[in-house]
Amino acid sequence: MAQVLKEIQRDKILEAAKQELLQYGYRDASMRRIAAQAKMTVGNLYRYFESKDQRIQAITSPALTQLDQLVRSLTDDRISLNQTNTSVGLSIGELRPKIDRLARDLTELSVRMPQEMRILMLHSDLSEQISSWLVSLLEVLAKEWALFPFNRDAEFHALCRMFSASLFQGVREVFSQAGELDPDQLCEVLRIYFGLFLNMFSPAAKGDQR
Repeated sequence: MAQVLKEIQRDKILEAAKQELLQYGYRDASMRRIAAQAKMTVGNLYRYFESKDQRIQAITSPALTQLDQLVRSLTDDRISLNQTNTSVGLSIGELRPKIDRLARDLTELSVRMPQEMRILMLHSDLSEQISSWLVSLLEVLAKEWALFPFNRDAEFHALCRMFSASLFQGVREVFSQAGELDPDQLCEVLRIYFGLFLNMFSPAAKGDQR
């Protein structure tokens, strides 16, 4: 019985933390407001979660797991959010048919876990981790597709950072407006955005000829 009550209280804290993060953002989130919303003292709140990051992880971990499963399924386990990708072996031509499914699956995940996905995409620390993962992934793809006509590391890494930042910022912007779109509209916006982004690389990509 005590364990059940503890889980109920933990869920109340997480729900209060979600609302706090969605309203005030990560940097301005207040432990006092979360404790008040969960009807407990701040000291008691720390007995369940020792830090803000622990609460964030508890809130977003299910969505991050689902997102990783989505990426792995889409790429036949060639790409994962949980590992550094040293090779992918997919051409642009092979990726292009997967755009519709990616948009559809992201939309379904957003519908199932709207608050968690919004926090995951907009929370600064986690978004920076995802952005860094995108940079490393794009560096692998850029080499496999021979995108850039030079081999100097400084220019290569700068371009990869620019393109990955552009891609992720666009996705973040879509999710920041997700409440104003119905699922069909969200899916279509994502599909068009991913398609346009991939098309930017098509003329230069040698791997697209496979």
